[in-house]
Amino acid sequence: YDKFEKYNISILGVSYDKIIALKAFRDKYRLKFDLLSDQKKIMGKNYGVNRYHFFPKRKTFLIDENGILVYVYDEVNLHTHPDEILKFFNEI
Repeated sequence: YDKFEKYNISILGVSYDKIIALKAFRDKYRLKFDLLSDQKKIMGKNYGVNRYHFFPKRKTFLIDENGILVYVYDEVNLHTHPDEILKFFNEI
């Protein structure tokens, strides 16, 4: 995720998990970005990721510095996704 620094990109992960579980996950994998808990599934509902009771659809939302949604990735491949995002920012 160091690649994103030159673009001034903030990364936030959102999950239905409890805060303590997210902290453990972040620590275990030494993630360099914050994880937010959406236990009440409010954000998930508003962004259309709720599929099943426990398993939201994995999506990425690119939001600009003015809070405007500029792009949505409806399909996320964990192996190629960071490069897809960088390609998007290189093209704009």
